[in-house]
Amino acid sequence: MAPATRQSPIDICSQNVCHAPDFCKPQTLEIDYKPGDCAELVTHHHGWTVKVKDNCQTIVKAEHLPSEYRLAQFHAHWSRDGSRGSEHLLDGKALSGEMHFVFWNTRYGTFDEALRHGDGLAVLGVFLQEGAANAAYQPLVNCVQQALATKGSVTVPADLDVLALLPKAEQRHFCTYLGSLTTPPFAECVVWTVVKTPVEVSKEQLDVFRQIVPDNVRDCQELHGREVKASFN
Repeated sequence: MAPATRQSPIDICSQNVCHAPDFCKPQTLEIDYKPGDCAELVTHHHGWTVKVKDNCQTIVKAEHLPSEYRLAQFHAHWSRDGSRGSEHLLDGKALSGEMHFVFWNTRYGTFDEALRHGDGLAVLGVFLQEGAANAAYQPLVNCVQQALATKGSVTVPADLDVLALLPKAEQRHFCTYLGSLTTPPFAECVVWTVVKTPVEVSKEQLDVFRQIVPDNVRDCQELHGREVKASFN
């Protein structure tokens, strides 16, 4: 069995990021979200996951992605308090949490087949920073509260706006690198896109997530000489 050399998350250190020349700068990140594509939210022993409908049409395209990728699910990571909770670090510093939007490479036909390939998944990481309440996140928080109360799955409101869970389009500067899932089986099949600008959410909103599990963060992994590219200077 080959040694694991592209595990995630990582500490995104400025000195390791390739900003120039232009050929190594990914430029675009296009997310085409179809309202109503999110089906249900389920809680489990390590957090919550929003699953999509079977015929989900939400896709992401970018110059650094080799194909078109379709949304499969999204989830979050957090910790006991707002001083940490993100899986990726920025120059050694953690943020309060991190959203992961998981897309699969449509070239491979199915999600399960995509897991077998080095470019099978594209995960979009968005940092959360504890601060003011975020109205766009409240429907998601409400779903988590309902799922906790019923100990079952909850239908996601059709008007949940996934794009509103991200920073505004002009703030989506990002880094990208080749990595892995951060939960078992830790498959090395992910093209990571980590957005630099965080989204603000309140302590009260994150506290709802913490009712499921206080901490669901994987430690940073060795870079092993991997290249980290940036869309910004």
